[in-house]
Amino acid sequence: MDDNKKSYSGLKGFLLGILFTIGMMCALFLVKNWDYVIGKEMNPTEFGAKAKIADIYRMIDEVYLGEVDDEELTEYMCAGLVAGLGDKYSTYYTQEQFEKIMQSANGHYSGIGVGIIKNEEGDIVIEACYENTPAAKAGIQVGDILVKVGEKDVTTLSTAEVVKLIQETKEGESVSMTLQREEQSFTVDMTIEEVESISVTGSMLEDQIGYIRISEFTGVTAQQFSAAYKNLKDQKMERLVIDLRSNPGGLVSGVCDTLRQILPEGLIVYTEDKDGNRKEQTCDGETPIDIPLVVLVNSSSASASEIFAGAVQDYGIGTIVGTVTYGKGVVQDTFRLRNGGAVKLTVSHYFTPKGNNINGKGITPDVEIDLPEDAAEDVQLIKAQEILKQQ
Repeated sequence: MDDNKKSYSGLKGFLLGILFTIGMMCALFLVKNWDYVIGKEMNPTEFGAKAKIADIYRMIDEVYLGEVDDEELTEYMCAGLVAGLGDKYSTYYTQEQFEKIMQSANGHYSGIGVGIIKNEEGDIVIEACYENTPAAKAGIQVGDILVKVGEKDVTTLSTAEVVKLIQETKEGESVSMTLQREEQSFTVDMTIEEVESISVTGSMLEDQIGYIRISEFTGVTAQQFSAAYKNLKDQKMERLVIDLRSNPGGLVSGVCDTLRQILPEGLIVYTEDKDGNRKEQTCDGETPIDIPLVVLVNSSSASASEIFAGAVQDYGIGTIVGTVTYGKGVVQDTFRLRNGGAVKLTVSHYFTPKGNNINGKGITPDVEIDLPEDAAEDVQLIKAQEILKQQ
C-alpha cells in the first residue's frame, strides 16, 4: 500500500510538473503574442507580427485554390514592407532588378547601342547609333526604321515595348533585327554586349555658343562631359548652354565630379541624416568656368540636376533659365540584402552651398520661361542664346 501511495504521489507530481510547464509555455506565448491576440498594431520584428504572417501563410497553404510560389510571396512581402513607409523614393529590388539598376547607374547596360523614337507616322526610328557598339558594327544608321526584332513585328509597338523586347535577349546572345532604309529592307544579326550609355551630347550653335545636353548623371557622365566640354573649347567656344531639362538626376558622385570641372573653390553640396550628421562635397576650384553660362531646367529636372543648378545659382557663375524644378531634395542609399535583392531608402536631406533645402519647393530660375507643348520652336533655348549674346 505504501508503495502504491508513493507511486501515485510520484505520478501526480510528474503530471503536475507537465501541466505547470505547459501553463508556463502558454503564458509565455500569450505575453509574447499579446499585442497580436488583442489586435494591437505591432512592430514588424515583434514575435506577434511574425505569428500573424505565419497565420496568413498557413491559411494560404491550407485553403488557397491556386498554385503558390513561395519565392514570389517572399518578394512581395519584402516589397510591401518598404511600400508601407509611404515614401515614393524608397524601394525594394529583387536581385535581378538590383543588378540592372546598378548597371544602369554605373553608366552601362546590356544592349546594342542605339536610341529609338516613334516619329509622327508611327514608325520606330533609329535616333542615335553610338560608336563601337554592336549596332554601329552591324552598319545600322540614324534614320533607319525598325520593322522586326527577331520574328516579332514591332511597327505597332511603343518604344518602351521595343526596348523591353530587345532586353529579353541576354548578354552574349544574338538578336536579329529587320530594318528599312529608304526603299531597301535588310536584316542584321548582333550580339548583345555591355555598352556605355551616352548621357552627354555636345554641339556648337551659332555665334560660338556651345551646347551640352546632360540627360542623367551616371558613373560615366563626368568623363563624357569632360570630352564634350574640351571638344567645344577646341572649337573656340565663347559661351555655353548646359541643358538639364527632364534630367531625373542620378548619382551624387556623378553630378559632383561634373561640377568640379566648372565651379570655383568651395562647397558643392552637403547632406544631413536623421541624426544631424553632415557630409560635404567640395571643389578645389582649379578649373572654374571663365565664359558666360546658362543652365536650362524644367519641372522634370530633379535630384542631381537640382544639385547642379543650385550650385551654379548659389555661386552666380551662370543664369538659370526655364521653369521651377521638381523639388527632390533628399538622397537615397541602396543596401544589399544577405539573401539577394536590395533596399533603397531615403537617408538624408541635401542642401545647396548656401544652405537652401529645396525639397518640395524646387529651384526657381533666374529667368522664368515656359515651353508650351505646341510650341513651334524651343523658346527656352532661344532665350538662353539671347541672354548669352548680351554678356
